[in-house]
Amino acid sequence: MQPTEYHKKIIDYYRDTENAYKDSWDLNNSLAIHYGYWDDHVSSFQESLIRMNEVMMIAAGIQPTDWVLDAGCGVGGSSIFLASMLGCRVTGITLSERQREQATTNAKKKDIGDLVDFRVMNYAATDFPDASFDVVWGCESICYADDKEQFIKEASRLLKPGGRLVVADGFVSAFENNDNTIIRRWLDGWQVNYLETPERFRHFMSNAGFKEITSRNISKQVSHSARRLYRFYFLASIYLLWKKINFSKPATEFQKKNITACKYQYKGIKKGLWQYGLITGKK
Repeated sequence: MQPTEYHKKIIDYYRDTENAYKDSWDLNNSLAIHYGYWDDHVSSFQESLIRMNEVMMIAAGIQPTDWVLDAGCGVGGSSIFLASMLGCRVTGITLSERQREQATTNAKKKDIGDLVDFRVMNYAATDFPDASFDVVWGCESICYADDKEQFIKEASRLLKPGGRLVVADGFVSAFENNDNTIIRRWLDGWQVNYLETPERFRHFMSNAGFKEITSRNISKQVSHSARRLYRFYFLASIYLLWKKINFSKPATEFQKKNITACKYQYKGIKKGLWQYGLITGKK
């Protein structure tokens, strides 16, 4: 697979910002590159990251006998969680060969290498046969799709009859908000092309044959993570200034824009320009 220019930017972004995720999100231990879900079951940031996986798992009704496609698997955190928790089979796909290698290593460390496998693939144009999976899972990855409707069509093709799609991600409250300066400073910093609205996303799902479509605005539950990123913006900005004063190796453009995005994601959610949604549907 030859990556497009857009895909190359995504791959390079995650390479350049890996240390930032290790510092701010405890990536080496959490294996998570997503917002945490905060409710009565949670008493720490680390638990909130796990809780997001649990909430998605419950929403999709995932069973030990299911085969799950983790669409945009990152370093394998959700795949490893599902396989460890349920004993189900999971295939994770990512655009990044580096992430594929990291996910494979992480799964071996957890001694579940026989239940999970990871591949480099575009989740909107996969090589899998029709009706290969029981569940298609997208945790803060579908925002990166070149065309979100095309991803939904591919998910429908890949799912068996009765299969489920579950997506947790950011959605703009109005499609024109993609052109708002606050949203663009956020999305450009994280190398996201645009966000869908919940309404458009549900419409695409309906057109692709999904039934029993549910949509929840869980912005309140992820607000703790949004604030954490906002605080990280100030700390990271001070660190960049220190590097400049000490003539250290300068930050890359990806790294600088990633830090700036942490401020604007918070401003955007506070102004109601975007929301965090959990959407499910059955084929």
